[in-house]
Amino acid sequence: MSESQKETAKVVDIDRLVSSMKRELDYYWSLGDIPDMGSKYCMIYKVQQHIREVDKFSYEPFMLSIGPYHNGASRLRGMEKMKWGFLDEILKLNCRTKLLDYLTTLQGLSKQARSCYSEDVKMGNEDFLQMLLLDGCFILIGLGGCKRLSAPTGGTQYPEHAADSISSTENIPTNQDQDLNSVEVSNESDQQSEQSGQWFIRFLNHDLFLLENQIPFFIVSKIFELVAGTEASASDWTDEIVIFVETALRWYPKAISESEKPKDFCHLLHLCHMYFRPSNRSEYEHCYHIRAQYFDKFLIFGRKYLKIGHDLDANDPSIPPSQEVDYLQGGQALNRWRRTSQYLEAGIKFKKRDYDNFKPHSLLDVKFTNGTMEIPCIIVDEYTGTLFRNLIAFEQTCPQFGDDFTAYIVFLSQLISMPEDVTVLARREIIVHHLDSDEMVSDLFTMLSKDVVFDFNGQYYLKSLCLTMETYYQSRLNRWIAWLWLNHFSNPWLGLAAFTAVLVLVCTIIQTVFGILAYTNPPG
Repeated sequence: MSESQKETAKVVDIDRLVSSMKRELDYYWSLGDIPDMGSKYCMIYKVQQHIREVDKFSYEPFMLSIGPYHNGASRLRGMEKMKWGFLDEILKLNCRTKLLDYLTTLQGLSKQARSCYSEDVKMGNEDFLQMLLLDGCFILIGLGGCKRLSAPTGGTQYPEHAADSISSTENIPTNQDQDLNSVEVSNESDQQSEQSGQWFIRFLNHDLFLLENQIPFFIVSKIFELVAGTEASASDWTDEIVIFVETALRWYPKAISESEKPKDFCHLLHLCHMYFRPSNRSEYEHCYHIRAQYFDKFLIFGRKYLKIGHDLDANDPSIPPSQEVDYLQGGQALNRWRRTSQYLEAGIKFKKRDYDNFKPHSLLDVKFTNGTMEIPCIIVDEYTGTLFRNLIAFEQTCPQFGDDFTAYIVFLSQLISMPEDVTVLARREIIVHHLDSDEMVSDLFTMLSKDVVFDFNGQYYLKSLCLTMETYYQSRLNRWIAWLWLNHFSNPWLGLAAFTAVLVLVCTIIQTVFGILAYTNPPG
């Protein structure tokens, strides 16, 4: 140790350092226990700086702060007047419950609310309590949670169409509207949208589904209990919030039926995430058929005796699951997705999955049957990236809710990694976008998957599909058939000529065989 280091060690006041560290420990203990990440508990995280730098506007609010992370920002103060107005509406809906009652009740939950945030909340207790009440009132009134309650005589009537005004984003013109499971927006809602302004509505919807812009919904639930009393049940406000979210997501197919609508969710983004999950997991383990049954025997014969390719049926019971893919590197199966153009070269067809009201599917319900991949229609505009980035961030920070959406985005980013891949899917109406070019769509999904932690060899809902399609792609027979079809049967006249040539060849062979038989076994 040098002389300078010895001098530094001598001047350290250990007692003062111990006291300082104890104060820090006491402070963090006062914030509450850290929740178990394996539970259903939902922490609200800030996005890491290196992720934010990819597109910081996708993680920061434009006009509305919800929760402590962006509270007090100068650019967001314009919405404070509306928050106070909604608090006034809450107080008038139940004149028997005073402001003191709301603050006293929420004070008992403030410690639990602080523990929901991963970052140290630099707000005093009074400011934090006021923020919880104002933001909770905004969620309840602005999103229609109190729509079923009536104001007392002499009170100000609740603005019934406030939620409609917020949730009714502008119409996106597309010929896919009737195919999607969309929530119909009434003319009255459209008029409210025009009065509020399309920018206002779009930016508000942008802000409400940000990971960093959330408050725990047990705060909102408690406010509703105080304002409703015994008049209404908890489902009254949650049902209206669900309607708001469904309206905001009306351009995406949804598999949740009326009886399955969510009742228990941590915050708005968590509720939104519930609509971006595959509808039936067992379907992804059993629905993949690579060849029609009448062709299987020929393929088995060819592989065994003629060595013409390596092709598997995902449902063949004679093939152990561990041997579905023979493409190994260091003993590890290579699980990967490929580009649309590469799959086309292997004879795989792409088709838009039609929406069935009797058997609805979600955006994530991708199917592969008999060499055809069916993908639900996805509409892409300039705000798609923001919603998708925050859904990915939610899964990355709360792994207890799965990685289904992350797997879907990784799959799609590989599928359309080049502009020409987007063009192929756009022609088949699988992608309907409103960006300037196909290249912008490809770049968007490439950036969505940037810095995302995803294990291709882990357990995810598309893994069976990944293995089956890689097997299909690696088959030499599939490639040969696809090449033959593309080069000789795509033109009907070429196809007819090839068919005629094959027919003449078969007839010649049959004639030759009969001639040989007649020569070797003459009649009589």
